[in-house]
Amino acid sequence: MKNAIVTGAGLFLMACAATPPQDHVTPLEQACLRDPLDAYRWEQLAAALAAEGEPERARAMHHQASSLRQHDVQQDYETLKLARTEVRQLGPALVAVVRTDADTVRLEISNGNGVAGAAARLARQLRVDGLQTVRLSNVKPFNVPQSRIEYQHAQKTMALALAQRLHLPLYQRTAGNAYADMRIVLGHDIRYRK
Repeated sequence: MKNAIVTGAGLFLMACAATPPQDHVTPLEQACLRDPLDAYRWEQLAAALAAEGEPERARAMHHQASSLRQHDVQQDYETLKLARTEVRQLGPALVAVVRTDADTVRLEISNGNGVAGAAARLARQLRVDGLQTVRLSNVKPFNVPQSRIEYQHAQKTMALALAQRLHLPLYQRTAGNAYADMRIVLGHDIRYRK
């Protein structure tokens, strides 16, 4: 049975209430899971584990807290968000995850007209410096009448150049897309383009 260290006031309250001592470790573990970057919570958990007679786990939690205090994990996370990755298919069942340049604009090409392979065909033909096709998708039920380029404000220059090249209208998006910075949506008018 684990021995709990109880202060004089805590011992008095336990005697009056006639209830078993509370488990302080579990709520602290949950707090650490909710906010894993909070060094103070890890220190509290380490102290509770030491009081519960678990010195090895307490040392591990102290180590976690000291690592968080010595190193700015939040800054590392922000740095990682700037780096982008791309999945390239090397073979039928083989892919490679490659880090791409942060200045590269990620492009999604969406088929909104139902012509089989239209998005893939445009992706093969489209070669623009600073632009990388990262996703092909469908806009079902394939009823997009007019093709367009959707972009975010930060990619306006690239979008204008692409619009002039492909003779497509531009639409600025206010919300970002997790997959791409810019999107070309192919509509029914694209069937008649050369």
